[in-house]
Amino acid sequence: MIDRAVIGAWVGSSNLGDELIFSILLRLLEERGVEAIVPSVDPSKTKANFDVNSFSHLNFPKLKNQMTNSDALIFGGGGLLQDETGMWNLPFHLSRISAARKQNLPWIGVALGASGLTSKRALKQVSSKFKDHLGVSVRDENSAQILESLDIPNVVRAADLGWLWDVNENIRSASSSSFLGVSLRNPQTARFLPAAVGPKASSSEETMDALAASIDAVAISTGLKIRFISLNTDEDALLHHRVADRLKVNSEILNPDLNTFEQCFHNVEAVVTMRYHSGLMGALKGAAVVCLPFSRKLDSLVPVLGSAASKSTPHDLASVVEKVLAGRSELTERVEELRTHSYKNIQVIELLDGIK
Repeated sequence: MIDRAVIGAWVGSSNLGDELIFSILLRLLEERGVEAIVPSVDPSKTKANFDVNSFSHLNFPKLKNQMTNSDALIFGGGGLLQDETGMWNLPFHLSRISAARKQNLPWIGVALGASGLTSKRALKQVSSKFKDHLGVSVRDENSAQILESLDIPNVVRAADLGWLWDVNENIRSASSSSFLGVSLRNPQTARFLPAAVGPKASSSEETMDALAASIDAVAISTGLKIRFISLNTDEDALLHHRVADRLKVNSEILNPDLNTFEQCFHNVEAVVTMRYHSGLMGALKGAAVVCLPFSRKLDSLVPVLGSAASKSTPHDLASVVEKVLAGRSELTERVEELRTHSYKNIQVIELLDGIK
């Protein structure tokens, strides 16, 4: 196996989904004796949290230097291949592949999602950059079909790295109540502005009223208590407070870090979510999953979780939650299948064995 690899992912932000994926990738590399070099949004935080060599994701000379002194680029995981959150994100991420190819640095893609590619322009950008790779694993069937439609070779159907999270069966909850987990988020930033520059979009009063009414209806029909779980505290917490203030029933709001993320889902029977990795962690912990309209990547959770998952709108949320709660008999089997598929990401990582 190689000794040293640069990681091309979205690391160091306040998004727990991205941090979850990175933590698992890092564990897989450490188990194989590979040192990770990590461009990060917050290098000091990344170094403190993960004990890795980290530098600013905007320090391009440093990136070039680190690639010169590394054996490979590992691109991923997560939904890097998307233009839903703006037209600037995709070229930024793909620039790391360009940098690797200019230095003839071997590279692989791991556990990527491509469902967020919405335009012909974005598809063309991916097609032009995805060359000379040893292999690419993707997290869902739709992503595989998108890449294969671009004639990208060596695509491996796997699953999200999050399915390889080591679930702690001994976590104890301070409450014996059963909960409905709720993870909401505001609309995406306007597409023509960089996410870091453009104004943050916010949910309308009408939207928040509709969400609150539907959550109240679920609480009344199921008897579940309400627990809001933020996956990006900087962006989600205020929205959760604003919706919670509209509820007729009581609720609690949790803003976890990566160390406390899993325990938020203890005693959660169903998750209503606009966040992909809230649905994933909920399923790992035995909860049914309801995906509200937001992103196509969310929709990919529904077929793989079977009758324990469904799409919904606020208008029919109560009936959909009741349906998925009754459909959890195969959930454990479905999750095990996804864990098995996620191990295929390791097959792609181990392609790096042949270059050292």
